[in-house]
Amino acid sequence: MTHPALYVDETLTFKVIHTQQPPTPEDGELLIETHFSGANPADIKHATVLGIYPTVLGYDFCGKVVQTASDNSAFQPGDIVAGYTPTGIGRKAKYGAHQRHMVCPEDLAFKVPSNLPKHHAATLSVVVMTAADALYNFFGFPLPSLDEDEGKGKVASPLLIWGASSSVGLAAVQFARASGVYPIYVTASAERHPLLLELGATQCFNYKSPTVVEDIKTALRESQQELKHAFDTVGSNNSAKLMADCTSPSNDTILISVVFQDDPRFKMPFAAPGQDVTIELPGTPGRITIPARPEDYQHARNAFLWAIENYGVKFEMPMVKVFEESAEALKQLRALAGLGSGFGKIVLRHPLR
Repeated sequence: MTHPALYVDETLTFKVIHTQQPPTPEDGELLIETHFSGANPADIKHATVLGIYPTVLGYDFCGKVVQTASDNSAFQPGDIVAGYTPTGIGRKAKYGAHQRHMVCPEDLAFKVPSNLPKHHAATLSVVVMTAADALYNFFGFPLPSLDEDEGKGKVASPLLIWGASSSVGLAAVQFARASGVYPIYVTASAERHPLLLELGATQCFNYKSPTVVEDIKTALRESQQELKHAFDTVGSNNSAKLMADCTSPSNDTILISVVFQDDPRFKMPFAAPGQDVTIELPGTPGRITIPARPEDYQHARNAFLWAIENYGVKFEMPMVKVFEESAEALKQLRALAGLGSGFGKIVLRHPLR
């Protein structure tokens, strides 16, 4: 029996292939029967922008452990686990999440608790770890508090999250609330403002408004505070520039974007800071290796595990859409990497048809 998998080949052609034999896990790895895989813009963009191809697409997953390759593994066959897989040039096809059987290093997986639905578990690792790297490693905010009232106002410095209804943005808003950041300013389309206020935003601004930058500056003047923490979760040149225009022209202002920006003031968070990652950027000679930050990885993972433990009560992804047909799934990935696929996270149910 063969199963569909989503693949990018050596010519950068994205297509559906069919796999037969399950891959073989090496020491410290798990063989997973994939139940759900989460879609991210990186599934396409890591190939087209960072040179990570050929490979099976996908990073986020939830599934059942079929085989462990270590005698002292913390996991057992039959465990329901979720997580994400390594990236970088030379990435092995066995790490692709958009296939029926895949392999994941044990240290990138976690057992799915009863409070976390499996299809939601498959959406979390990449976006939540990216948000955690930004807030807890680059901004240096305190880790989430178990008591929100006790934590509120712990960080009395404004935070601006541009594009807060994106998946990374939703995670960042909820982390900021749990860490006592105040005030939390966000931009999003007007229809998302009620949800963002419910999740912890202090004040919302319509990014479509021609006066959005001046509106944010007015709010800052009224609060008599300077904006020194700003996070662009959209990742376009325009969103990054507009956000930067709202901030204080200070050496200690920290600007973050989810993609590389030409502006040297910007830092880029990473979902997997625990590993060296080799990439190739358009227009630059040779390859670049982003060095691992092991301590930052553990710091971000502590926040991530807090989100898992508190899922459904203090943290959530408000909408998850499920697709099962392979051609439609590939279409959804392309949309996600382009203009977006609308509000909510997308997961693929396996085996794909």
